[in-house]
Amino acid sequence: MPTHLAGLLRASEGTGVGAELPTRSLIFDCLLAGVFFACGSAFLPLFFAQWRPIDAAFVALVCLPLMLRRRLPRISFVLCQVFGLFQVWWPSPIGLHDGALLFSLYSLVGFTNRRTGLYGLAVLLVVAFSGAVNDWWGFVDDQLSKAFSTTPSLLTRVATTAGMIALVFAAWASGERLRSARMGQVALTDRAEQLEREREQQSRIAAAAERARIAREMHDVIAHALSVMIAQADGAAYVIDSSPATAKTALERISGTGRDSLTQMRGLLGLLREGEDDPSRAAVPQPGVEQLPQLVEQAGATGLTVTLEQTGNADKVAEMTGLTIYRLVQESLTNARKHGGDQVRLVIDFGADGTDLRVINSVADTDKRLQTGEPGHGLQGMKERVGAVGGRLTTGPQADGFEVHAWLPHLPATVAPAEPTAGES
Repeated sequence: MPTHLAGLLRASEGTGVGAELPTRSLIFDCLLAGVFFACGSAFLPLFFAQWRPIDAAFVALVCLPLMLRRRLPRISFVLCQVFGLFQVWWPSPIGLHDGALLFSLYSLVGFTNRRTGLYGLAVLLVVAFSGAVNDWWGFVDDQLSKAFSTTPSLLTRVATTAGMIALVFAAWASGERLRSARMGQVALTDRAEQLEREREQQSRIAAAAERARIAREMHDVIAHALSVMIAQADGAAYVIDSSPATAKTALERISGTGRDSLTQMRGLLGLLREGEDDPSRAAVPQPGVEQLPQLVEQAGATGLTVTLEQTGNADKVAEMTGLTIYRLVQESLTNARKHGGDQVRLVIDFGADGTDLRVINSVADTDKRLQTGEPGHGLQGMKERVGAVGGRLTTGPQADGFEVHAWLPHLPATVAPAEPTAGES
């Protein structure tokens, strides 16, 4: 047998049938075939006193393929119809066991596809019309005539054939209903699995976004702290012989900066621990606009000349926006120290609908790397932070220096916007 034909006969659609049929379902189908066989065998001598052993054999041949009606629905149907056609043309008398022909069509339509079901409908119609042609319906005609006290005639045969065709279409329609119900169940199962995959994917995305946020926080904390500590250490080394008191003050500032950074680092690392209810997880307040004067003072101690121009009312600034402003200023001051800036202007306007922030480094040509299109992780982190609160960020050289310009809309104090994925701006 060609491989394609063998695969077609063994194939079945959906889950829970074919090779996936559970053992208990196969046992049920065997019992069902046994019921058809038992009923057909019991009523055969009642309807036909002169029955032959070959008639009993046809009862078994027509009914027993139903054992495979879900395991191999195409093979089961073909066997039922082939033996049924032999029964018609033998001829062997019609009986209750021939209901298996209708049930095999029902199973074929319900457990395969629509095209196969239509082919099965056509095959069973051929069997039905064959019975009308060779007088296989004679027994049914006789019973109808007795019921209506008439003589068997052509009209009786037409009525018998029409009734059989109606039963064939009823079996086909019932199988279509079963198939639709099964496909609907399969669709619901697939949808549930898809939703579960999407939920897991969203969880992974949320975890990645949280780790990206923590990475940005750690970058800002470490980069700022190290730049401040290096500048203070260089200053202390320079004046330690001539002015020990100044060197001592610088060392104390280094120590304080290190402690503050260590506290923030512990809080950030605590976020990476599993479990929201971890009792050892540190709860560290996040900095905001209230801490900007301390940040400016700390930057001034490293040699930068920083001026802060602040207008408007900062009370409407949400915690998330305040943290974003603080980190933008912190990163800008870190870049100024890193790339040679010595004078920085901070211009902050807390407006009615949002905050306008400008950080201007007066030395416009110091950051060659940024002007040549290599912004690095710090500037990318700024874009992600501003994008997270729905704001806008532009950076680049201006007439009065290198400028970082951000506009941040007001957010409800109780709303924490979703973090963007890595690379989003």
